[in-house]
Amino acid sequence: RMAAAAGAGAAGYGGGQFAAAGTWQVCNAAGTCFVVRPGEDHIIGRNDLPVPKNTISRSQCQIQVSADGTAKVMSCGKPETGYASGGRPWEFLRCYESRQLQNGDLISLDKNDLESAMFTCYVS
Repeated sequence: RMAAAAGAGAAGYGGGQFAAAGTWQVCNAAGTCFVVRPGEDHIIGRNDLPVPKNTISRSQCQIQVSADGTAKVMSCGKPETGYASGGRPWEFLRCYESRQLQNGDLISLDKNDLESAMFTCYVS
């Protein structure tokens, strides 16, 4: 999974083979990935989905990676952002609520149709 995603060269970023520790990839089901390096952040919203939905904000959530490589997701949109970690049930984050990310965590931009707007978070 990771090799294919890194080779895709998501959104103007190079592949992941030279990534610093704590570099994150956030990938949708179609295999489109965003690379977020330590000290960076990235907004994810409806236009990042294969089929954009007007029920999702253009800026639905933000992935924030600190200088030490730890990451969190913060909900920014009016609709809640789904978050699931370690096989636990989905939680729904309101605007400005955040959760620490772990490798393999799931984020969904659509609480009413989780699978259609789901992203998986990977750290290298």
